[in-house]
Amino acid sequence: MEISEEVIDGIRELVTIGVGHSAGMLNDLTNAHITLTVPDVHIFKMGQENAFTPVLYPMTPEGTSQVTMSFFGECTGSLHLIFPNKSAINLVIILTKEDESPDEMDALRVETLMEVGNIIMSSVMSSFSILLTSRLSFLFPSYQTGIWNMNNSASQVSSDIGIMARTRFEVHEKEIEGLLFFFLTESSFKHIQKRILEIMECGL
Repeated sequence: MEISEEVIDGIRELVTIGVGHSAGMLNDLTNAHITLTVPDVHIFKMGQENAFTPVLYPMTPEGTSQVTMSFFGECTGSLHLIFPNKSAINLVIILTKEDESPDEMDALRVETLMEVGNIIMSSVMSSFSILLTSRLSFLFPSYQTGIWNMNNSASQVSSDIGIMARTRFEVHEKEIEGLLFFFLTESSFKHIQKRILEIMECGL
């Protein structure tokens, strides 16, 4: 799938802005110095996701913790924040300063992770609002655990295009990586692509 560097750079910049804003909100909530970065972004057509097996493999052996938000309107799709289970537990422990045991996602930890996911995903979607002329409708975030299946996630909104952004958390000198996935209908992605190019042409 050929996509111009301008569009890839534009999407990376919008994700980075949203993730950066969410880091500030998490800092305020937890009084922890949190740095969030997006080292790389990949865009692909569904069916080409095997190219990302090396990236996704670390997510599969131990299962994952996933927070999902679906949206509808001018753009239709879903956004997923995915961590290996151990990483999700470590992130919650660091943010809440709780004891490190038991080594499982209990109800309180799930609630904390969902709040973190809600903040990050809402901030990212807010940064993309510059491309839209009307408000989107959102479903309340949901939590799932287990082996993550990209095709099942994409089928929730009959998606054609995937955007993968590696997300890196640095908290108290500890580093935790997760994946941020957009799944979009083809018409939604074309709309985003068109708006990015229009904005760049205007020099905004």
